[in-house]
Amino acid sequence: MYAPGVGRIVRDDPEHPDPGFAELYASLPDATDREPWLGWCRAAGGAVLYLGVGAGRLAVPLAGAGIEVVGVDAHPAMLDHLRRRLPEADLLLARIEDLRLERRFGLVLGPSGVLGTPERLAAAARHARGLVAMELMNPHWLLAAGHPGVRVLRATGGGAEIEVDYPGGWTQRAQVQLLWPEEVERLLAPAGLGLELMRGRDDDGGLADSETYFVLARARRTASRTAGATSSAKRRSWVSTSSASGHRT
Repeated sequence: MYAPGVGRIVRDDPEHPDPGFAELYASLPDATDREPWLGWCRAAGGAVLYLGVGAGRLAVPLAGAGIEVVGVDAHPAMLDHLRRRLPEADLLLARIEDLRLERRFGLVLGPSGVLGTPERLAAAARHARGLVAMELMNPHWLLAAGHPGVRVLRATGGGAEIEVDYPGGWTQRAQVQLLWPEEVERLLAPAGLGLELMRGRDDDGGLADSETYFVLARARRTASRTAGATSSAKRRSWVSTSSASGHRT
C-alpha cells in the first residue's frame, strides 16, 4: 500500500510486477519530445511494435500523431492504465523475451533500455521486417561525476544497480546493463541486426555527455550493402569524441 507524501521505492521486475512501479509511471507527464521516435515511425509506415510500452508516456503522444501502436508490457497495472487512455490500441501482456507473434513490423521500438539483454533484443529482431530502434543507458555518463537524482549503488563491468528519484517522493531502484556504445555492434550481431545509426539525445551534440543514446538497427536480411561501412564510421566517430569521458570499471 502506497500513501501520498511518503517516500516510496519501487522496482521494475517483470517476474513479480510491482504495483507501485506502474503507479509511478502513471503519475508522470507524457513525453513532450517525441523525436527521434516519431520520425522513425513515420518513415517506417504502418503499425509499429512498442516493447515495454508502459503507462503510455510516449505511446499516447505517438498515437496522437497518427501512429498505430501495438504495445507489449509485462506489468498488468501498466496496461490497465494505458487501456483507459488508448482503448482502441492492441495491447499485449507478455515478457519481451517470451513474445512470439505471427506478424512482423517495419519498426520495433524499445525505449528506456528495455532491449539491453540479448534475449530481449532477439525478440525484437524476430518481429522486425525492417528496423529496430532502441534507447540505452550511456555508461560513460552514468559512471562519470555524480548526477542529481541519480545514484549508482554498485557497478561492475557488465551492470549496475542504480536509484533514480522522481517528483512526489518516488525512487526507482533498477538493475541496468552497462552497454558501451563502442560495443553496440557486438550486441546487435547475434540478433541478426546491423547498425544504421547511433546518436545521443541531442541530435546536434556528441554522445559523450548524453545520459542515454539511441540505436537504429536494420535486420540483416534487408540491410543495405553500405550498412557495415556506415556502422563502422559511426563507431569510430564515437571513439574519437568520447575518449576523455570515462573508463570502464
